[in-house]
Amino acid sequence: MIHLKNKSRIWLSIVTMLTAISPALALTDADREEVMTSCQDKLRSTWGRLQFPNNMSCSVQFKLLPDGGYSSPQVISTSGNKLIDVQALNAVDAACPFQKFVDAPFDVIANFYVGTKNDVVVSTRGGPASSMAERKIAIHKKYHQNSINIMVDRIVKAEKVLGKDSPKLWESINFLANEYKIAGDFDKSQDTYQRALTIAQKESPESPHAARTIVGMGELALERGDRAKAEEYFKQVIDMQKLPPGSELTDALKNTAKLLYKDGKTKEADEIYARIRTIGTNSK
Repeated sequence: MIHLKNKSRIWLSIVTMLTAISPALALTDADREEVMTSCQDKLRSTWGRLQFPNNMSCSVQFKLLPDGGYSSPQVISTSGNKLIDVQALNAVDAACPFQKFVDAPFDVIANFYVGTKNDVVVSTRGGPASSMAERKIAIHKKYHQNSINIMVDRIVKAEKVLGKDSPKLWESINFLANEYKIAGDFDKSQDTYQRALTIAQKESPESPHAARTIVGMGELALERGDRAKAEEYFKQVIDMQKLPPGSELTDALKNTAKLLYKDGKTKEADEIYARIRTIGTNSK
């Protein structure tokens, strides 16, 4: 039977060779942040059960292995209390296994705090300790970037069969525009929304599909800080005479009402919400 430590060494050798052969296996920044976030969460769960009366801290460095294991743990900054230092090492051991990844091992520094803070913050060797908020943003961007890549591939394949202007592509293109918006790529979002709108307006300039895209363009304008343009888009939907009552109209009205509330125009906003309630009642 292969000893656990030997298995880790074998896996380490294999991954190192594969990484050298194929750079595509290397972790992206978002992937690394995801691994680090998981690592921090696990350390917090094992460290959170340990209580000490005074405010102190210590730092433990260890090598994170691709199979979820770790090696070479050592206290690189002591708390001055041997018990706390030992408990920090024990917390690392108790948190194992960590999240698996495909890349070469890398060094992690875990800063353990006791007392009123009683927390754990991790960083890579030589790198800053990014906040949980920063890690969540990185993971969020990674999720939506993956979604964008998948949708672009699907659209390209569908175009070969349906043609680039097929009405059947509207839903996918509109979805892609929204993903670009969430990912913060506003220029691509605007261009993709415009393409979706061109396709939708072939059906009818006041179709629910066209209205949905225009609402998305209005929300994008708000993200870009162009309120006047956003209001113009929302009004365009609200003024559609042939648009049947539905979520497209109510979303345009809700966005308009929120802007009125920001201006302190409570009466006008309340009137719009009253209209929204009427639409909801009549559509049932």
